[in-house]
Amino acid sequence: MKDLKEEIRHKFEKFETAWQSELPGVIKSLGKADKTYFQSYLQLVSLNTWRSELLTGTISVDSVSFFLEAQNDGLVSHVFARMGAWRSASKSLRSCLENVAFGLYFKDHPVELAQWKMGKFKPGFSSTIEYLTQHPAFDGIDPSISGLDVLKKEYGILSKAVHGSSPFQMTAETGTTSLWTASLQSLGKWRTRERIALQAINLLLITMFREQLHGTQRPQLRKAVSFAVSPSKHPIVKSVLGVSLTAPG
Repeated sequence: MKDLKEEIRHKFEKFETAWQSELPGVIKSLGKADKTYFQSYLQLVSLNTWRSELLTGTISVDSVSFFLEAQNDGLVSHVFARMGAWRSASKSLRSCLENVAFGLYFKDHPVELAQWKMGKFKPGFSSTIEYLTQHPAFDGIDPSISGLDVLKKEYGILSKAVHGSSPFQMTAETGTTSLWTASLQSLGKWRTRERIALQAINLLLITMFREQLHGTQRPQLRKAVSFAVSPSKHPIVKSVLGVSLTAPG
């Protein structure tokens, strides 16, 4: 038994040395895609700006905490992607969607929030989205404009990463353990998911809080949001939701 333990200890030390020496090379290789990662960060800035410019002071501190966690999830997803840990990056992106939805739900449900803090209530993503579908702020707004339809679709896609479905498996191509890969193809796939998810989150928040964004209100927030929402959608956001997104410059 002692010999086996020593053998495992030896393998552990080799594993520690191997992954710590391998990671910098992966990061350096993926550094070639700096523009892609900058575009990711540019969109992520919107999450912090929503929290600091509008949500804090508008909804309860406990509800805001879900948006802080969502922001953290987004940054974790970005960093995992920078390391080439694609499945973990996708799982964190899914958590970002969850926490945004839960934050919007709990801002209207203080009793359930208190129960959640006691461990006596667990929200479901589907039921939370159904609640938002029936919310007065979304009444008469096409789900393709409010972001609700995309949010549901992306959550379903990213759930495959949580459950280890084939599109997100890290070991399928190599047939061996794989903590990360410097795959630009995988980067492109992750970035597509992230871009769509972050745009959906911003459309969702615009729809919910559009009254606080009308006219010249909160120019910094509208500027940050303009980086996260495709310019092709700016006109319809203006015409349907009454929110002018400042053109990025």
